[in-house]
Amino acid sequence: MSSENVQTNVDRRGAMAGIEWIVARTIFPAVLGGAVLYAIVQIEAGVGPAEAIGLPTILSYFVIAGVERFLYWQPDWLHSNGDLKVDIGHLLISGLLTTRLLEVPVRLGGIALAAALAGQTGSSLWPTDWSLWIQLPLALVFGEFFLYWIHRITHEVDWLWRFHAMHHSAPRLYFLNAVRFHPVDIALSTFSPMIPLIALGADGSLIALFGLVSAIHGLFQHANIVLKLGPLNHFFSMAELHRWHHSRLLEESNTNFGQNLIVWDTVFGTRFLPEDREPPTDIGIAGLPTFPMDYLGQLLSPLRWRSIKAESAALDAGPSLLSERPEFRRTVPPQ
Repeated sequence: MSSENVQTNVDRRGAMAGIEWIVARTIFPAVLGGAVLYAIVQIEAGVGPAEAIGLPTILSYFVIAGVERFLYWQPDWLHSNGDLKVDIGHLLISGLLTTRLLEVPVRLGGIALAAALAGQTGSSLWPTDWSLWIQLPLALVFGEFFLYWIHRITHEVDWLWRFHAMHHSAPRLYFLNAVRFHPVDIALSTFSPMIPLIALGADGSLIALFGLVSAIHGLFQHANIVLKLGPLNHFFSMAELHRWHHSRLLEESNTNFGQNLIVWDTVFGTRFLPEDREPPTDIGIAGLPTFPMDYLGQLLSPLRWRSIKAESAALDAGPSLLSERPEFRRTVPPQ
């Protein structure tokens, strides 16, 4: 190869490194900020909230999926080992059908509470006359308090962990993991922030914007993209933090419970972002080797929870019990 060709290749690698440096620091705030800007402008122009958030949500899926193919964090996570079709099932059932079915009971529950509160106070408690640009951050911080504790409790209470374990069964992290949830888990996550917000008087526009941020943040949170967000990691619960949450080690996975924001982890001492090492790439549920990896098996896994735990314990039993080997400490809470 001539010296000219060598120099050209070096220049190309340098250019790609420069592009990656820029994208890693800007793609998340650019996509999320652009989506919120578009939606608010549309809402203020009289477009319905559902229509206003539809286009940016769909476009975000395509943008993030495309960027993953070129600026990936782990090359091994680009390939499906049977998990893609499972996640498509979760997308259709949990991501679309379940959330759609929950809209009516969430609104009815919130409205009933709102009426009761208004009867006590004489008016709505939510500042609906404020700009949406101010209401949205306030709603995210307020709603995240409930999301944080629901998420944390699903890790600490075995009866609820049986539903949340499905999310941690993912063998790799990529954008579609954002919808790998059991319908019961999705219901808990949906009810926990939305009902309090509606009860305080938040309107449909704010609820839609909250959902938009949650959807796009969840995609980035699980994306297999090189992300370097610096100071934003003190506000958002993004991929650099969330990858530790999928660790097989209990002391690492029981951290960073924030769904959208990391602020309550900071308050309650569960924020975890070590500077001396990279997040683990061998992720999953330690201690449950027999956890089903097909869609129907995962959907029914809470009903077979005791059997799955017993089968896993029997498989692991031997000269050295799994629970005694520190490299495979269980992420399943004890009974």
